[in-house]
Amino acid sequence: MNTVSHILLWGVALYGLFLLLVYLLQERFIFQPFRLSEDHRFFFNADGWEELWLETEEGIRLNALFFQTPMRKKSKGVVLYLHGNQGNLQRWARHQGAFTRLGFDFFAIDYRGYGKSEGRPSEPGLYSDGETAYRWLLEHYKEEDIVLYGRSLGSGVASWLGTQWRPRLVILETPFDNMPNVVRAICRMPIPDALFRLWFPNDRHLKQLNCPAIIFAGTRDRIVEYHLSQRLRYLLESPEAFITIDGAGHRNLDTFPNYHYQLERVLG
Repeated sequence: MNTVSHILLWGVALYGLFLLLVYLLQERFIFQPFRLSEDHRFFFNADGWEELWLETEEGIRLNALFFQTPMRKKSKGVVLYLHGNQGNLQRWARHQGAFTRLGFDFFAIDYRGYGKSEGRPSEPGLYSDGETAYRWLLEHYKEEDIVLYGRSLGSGVASWLGTQWRPRLVILETPFDNMPNVVRAICRMPIPDALFRLWFPNDRHLKQLNCPAIIFAGTRDRIVEYHLSQRLRYLLESPEAFITIDGAGHRNLDTFPNYHYQLERVLG
């Protein structure tokens, strides 16, 4: 066997090993929870918030945080915040101020396996967690006063909820068309669809939404590349519903004044 044949054989073997790792480890790659002990005490520089516990239909307990808009403002509704794939509520709930200052209450959950929440994450599990939170909100708000806000991985949960219910609005921050394309873009390798168990298909869900949708995307996103968000543009009701934050990356949209200006504009 000549040198070229050896190189090709090694190349095929390495590619096969890569595909095996993608198949076996995709949950570990996509779900990156940071656990918290149940006696962990949250601290936020905010008034009027409380920690809550919800229970899914399967009996899994989910940790949640609820922030009320300042008492001097009448609540315009509530934002259900569905966070990204890393961390827990200690990190994500700091975003509440962007919404409470606009007069919206803020409700966020840790998915199963994240923070204090029980269980292990999965795609159907995250959908169930989002629906559990939504049902809790329906006990306290009119459905037309609920805004779904999905951040990165959470965009897949928010868009799915929008196909099951009729909220006022779905807002997706740094969303992707579907999870396999995110993995392919990061790895720069072709990967067959058949190897993926996790899809979170925003491209399918946005076609079936029961409400309007807004997308925020940054041009310098290195995790969910900008072009993956752009693939969802044609599924929106109008070009103005796709909002580009020029120069923003994956984690810093809220450091750009234009993001806050546009958020206030769409929430009214």
